[in-house]
Formats: sequence, C-alpha cells, structure tokens
Amino acid sequence: MAVTPIITSLLDTDLYKITMQAAIHKHYPKVPCEFLLTNRTPNKKLNRKAYDWLCQQIKSLESLRFTNEEIAYLKTKIGYLGDDHFEWLRTVSLNPDKEIKIVPEISGDEYNLTITACGDWEVVTLYEIPILSLLSECYFRFIDKKWKIEGKEVAILENEKLLEAGCTFSEFGTRRRRSFEVQRTVMQGIMKAAKNSDFKGKFLGTSNVFFAKEFDVNPIGTIGHEWMMGVGAIQSMITSTVDGEPNYEAYLTANRLAMEQYVELVGPSHAGLALTDTYGTENFLKQFTEPYIGYYVGVRQDSGDPKEYARELSAWYHNHGYSGDKRKLICFSDSLNVSKCIDLKKVCDSQECAINSIFGIGTNLTNDFDTEPMNIVMKLLTCGGGHAIKISDNAGKNMGDSNTVHEVKKRLGYVEHKWAGGDESHRWKK
Repeated sequence: MAVTPIITSLLDTDLYKITMQAAIHKHYPKVPCEFLLTNRTPNKKLNRKAYDWLCQQIKSLESLRFTNEEIAYLKTKIGYLGDDHFEWLRTVSLNPDKEIKIVPEISGDEYNLTITACGDWEVVTLYEIPILSLLSECYFRFIDKKWKIEGKEVAILENEKLLEAGCTFSEFGTRRRRSFEVQRTVMQGIMKAAKNSDFKGKFLGTSNVFFAKEFDVNPIGTIGHEWMMGVGAIQSMITSTVDGEPNYEAYLTANRLAMEQYVELVGPSHAGLALTDTYGTENFLKQFTEPYIGYYVGVRQDSGDPKEYARELSAWYHNHGYSGDKRKLICFSDSLNVSKCIDLKKVCDSQECAINSIFGIGTNLTNDFDTEPMNIVMKLLTCGGGHAIKISDNAGKNMGDSNTVHEVKKRLGYVEHKWAGGDESHRWKK
C-alpha cells in the first residue's frame, strides 16, 4: 500500500549538507563513497509494519528535485556558491533502488536494520539527514506511540528561558526529530518566544532549510565532520605508497586541506564556523593558522567536555591575538538542553574565558518527550577507496575502520578522552 511521503522537498535537510555538497562537487566530483547507519540504541527496533513503511518512505525520495522556486531561494541565502553550481543542482536526483541497501536482521517481529548508501559522494551525501529523520519518525509512529503534541505550539517556555538568560541559539533538530510535524510545532513555539523584544538573547535561525524558508528565518550551518573525513580518506589513497598501503599521514593534514578547499569555494567572508574535532581538537589547532583564524568567525564544539573546551579555546584565541574584544565565538552543539546552555554561557562570559557563545540545540528541542530518543548517526564509511574515520574529543564518538583509527591515533600521539557526559548509548536518557 502506498504511503504519503513525509519528506516532500530536498530542502528538508540541514544547510551544511547543501554547502558541503557544493564543495564535494567542486573538488571531488564522481568520487565513490559508502555511508553506514549506526544505531547507538540497538534496543530500539522496528516491526514489520514499520519496516515496510520506512522502505516506502526512502523509495519516495526518488521523486524529489530542487524546484525553480527552491533554487531561487537558495540563491538569496547562499548565492556565493555560484550560478554554475545552482545549474548543476537542478540536475541532482536520488536513486534509492541503486544507492540504498537495507538489510533487516529479523527475530520474531523485531527488525534490526543495517542501512548503507553507496554511489557518487556529491549525490549520496543527501541521503543522511532524510534517512535519519525518517527512521526516528518511523520508530515513534509504529513502536513508541504513547506520546502526542500538546497544542499547536510547543517549546515556548523552554526557549523563553534561553532568551531571558541572554543565550543566542539555533534549532538543529532535524536528524533525530520525533516527527516532521513535531519539528514544525517546535519552530512555531520558538518564533512565538522570539517575538518578545524584552529578552536579552536571540534566535538565529534553523539548520533545516525547508523550515527556514517557511518561517522566514536564516538557514544556519557550514560543514560537518563528513567533509574532513572524506578529504582524509581520499588523500590517504591519492598519496598512498606503491603497494597500495594508505598514507596515514594524510589524515593528519586533512583539516588544513579541507579548510583551504572550502574557503576556495565560498570565499573568506563565508567561511563560517570551523569544526575542530574530526581528528581531535589538538591536531586541528596545529593547522588552524592565519589567514584561516581570521576567515572563520569561530569554532564549533561537538564532543568532549564543553567547559574544558571553552577554557582551552579562549586561551588559544588569546594567545593568537584575539582577546578582550570578543571577536571570536564558540558554537556548542553536543547534546544540549536549556540548563546546559545557560551554564555554558556563564562559563564563556566569565573573566577567565571572555569569549562569545552561541548554541545549536537539536534533539532536546525536537524529541523532548517522556521516552528516550533514538541515538542514530549515518556517517561516511569509505570515500575514494580510503577509510573515512572520526577521532573526536571523546572515545564514544570515534568511528571508522579500527586499523585505520589505530594507525592515525599512533601518528597523532592521541590520548583517549572520556568524560561524564560522553556516554553515546544514552545521550538524552529520561
């Protein structure tokens, strides 16, 4: 039986997917890759009805194209990508029958899924956000059903607390939203809270381009770990030895090359935020020199102890001539809620740090109910024949081929980091 598609536009994704896709298309067109979905909450499984619904929803993605209206909108927001890129974007389409593989492990009526996406990186990158959001919505539509949206607008009070405390924040909740309609009602609540001009804080916008367009706010985002992971994987093979052994040293310089190639595309004034933890923040900072320190407005924290990170990065900026005037900022985006944001703002505002702070809040806005959200990610597994790996600032977020991770860590002199908030199996435990 046919289902009504949940995702009706290619804009229903995070902005960094579209800007990152442009960088991929410019520098690495037609490069093959593979993505793998990981469920960090494996106790959350589907049943047959849910499995069939999800398969049909993913197949329905084949009908989507960027429309003329959507292209015109993107040009008003990210026109720096260039007219040639937008003309190419009109030709982009997904082919789930060839590019997506869903393998169910069935036990009775419980379905545990392995989902992979394979094909040209510049195209299959668009699957990540839709598949994650559809899987989450599927689980809470067919399995965990004892919840409802209370009223037409939600999240008003929580966002008023953020704004009253002077926090500047964005909505980042697409990938693990409880449903499309939940995210829409959250946006309605945020917009109502943000209308109060008495608050010291500010709502910057949403990472979801579809809702940014609908609510007439700014789409927010630069790049994700995927860009640095892919660059490292590709370069490890381009510079490999004669016998085909990967050049593990290439991962150590992938951050710098990724910055250079991205800025080459968007220009220095649109560099945005630098994501520091793909191969560990310590490695990143060794490569983060001028003019790139000046180009990027700040950094994004996505793993490790955020308070320790705030102190480390404020001291680092101070040592590089950016102190006192708060010209730089930290965007916190790792498993945030209202109280964490308010607490972190106090740390950044302290005399010890004196650095601007902004916040990207996701799952705790769009999946904040009595039961725990799914913790799911879909990351690059291989790219250009090389292994795509992530060595973040806490061990629970490391991923990729174990031998490659080991070899790169050895060359980095990497020391495992663990902290109390780093349990990846229950990031939002109720």
